[in-house]
Amino acid sequence: MKILVANNCVPFVIGGAEHLADALTRKLNEFGHEAMLLRIPFQWEPPNKILESILACRLMRLPNVDRVIALKFPAYFLPHDNKLLWMVHQFRQVYDLWGTPFQGMASTPENLAIRNSIIASDNSYLPEARKIYTNSSVTSDRLKKFNGMDSQVLHPPLLDTQHLHQGPYGDYIFCAGRVTASKRQHLLVEAMQYVKSGVKLIIAGRTEAPEDDLRITQLLRNPDIAARVQFFNRFITEQEKANWFSSSLGAAYIPYDEDSYGYVTLEAFYSGKPVITTTDSGGILSVVRQNQTGFVVEPNALALAAAMDQLFLDKQRAQQLGAAGLELVRSMNLTWEHVVHLLTKP
Repeated sequence: MKILVANNCVPFVIGGAEHLADALTRKLNEFGHEAMLLRIPFQWEPPNKILESILACRLMRLPNVDRVIALKFPAYFLPHDNKLLWMVHQFRQVYDLWGTPFQGMASTPENLAIRNSIIASDNSYLPEARKIYTNSSVTSDRLKKFNGMDSQVLHPPLLDTQHLHQGPYGDYIFCAGRVTASKRQHLLVEAMQYVKSGVKLIIAGRTEAPEDDLRITQLLRNPDIAARVQFFNRFITEQEKANWFSSSLGAAYIPYDEDSYGYVTLEAFYSGKPVITTTDSGGILSVVRQNQTGFVVEPNALALAAAMDQLFLDKQRAQQLGAAGLELVRSMNLTWEHVVHLLTKP
């Protein structure tokens, strides 16, 4: 089968959806299909560019393609008679993020009209898909709540787990991934002024915008914080990431209302490490469970500091939580064989 994987892209911005699109394309080819990835440039600033992107997707035609598997807005608007969605998320700024600090567009009359157009487009064009899968129950619940549409959860596996391994439990919490306001790495840095143990923090990942870098570097001007934190503002390789996970005390992942459990969470569990997250982290709460596979705390610096101290002061408990996380992900049937089977069924 000739399969086109469709995803939007912002040049030089790489996150979970981009990794998923690459992995899916690779695995479809490994399982005997002809698959290629279509990356559609997407711009949302100024907001009227969003409507141009919707129109561009609707005007595309895809000859010589047997099936389309689309992941994100607005790529999932591509017309095709045999289209499936594996929805990572919709344009959240007009749905669950509307009215929050992460709305990203002012509530002007013009932007309200754009918001209404985006919602109307979803309501009109999403039903074209033969079936809608989502990456988590959170994404499915949003689609049902805001658009009244049913979907089936299909959890994304990691591309590869062979390089992830458990090493000694060190003295640092590891936070990996794209650094941006909604991922809230700055809260972890703030927390380091309140820790009472010898715990340290490593943050590794490229910042999305200059203000994301500035927010953290300003905090690091505090010598008490700087002595405990290492910040690597750059792309990190898979092997670097695996090594940092392996020797960590645990991981921290505290985004606001994440769509799914997040690759970082899986990587931590496959490394046998517990995860610290927050009560408002969304899909991560499906696998990070309080005192079972990690700690779930309030999204503030004091609570995060206390959780990091707990892991540092009781490394035996950290090991138990990490082992439970590994057992959990191994029980979830997170295999590419299962994914490819569902996405290529007649």
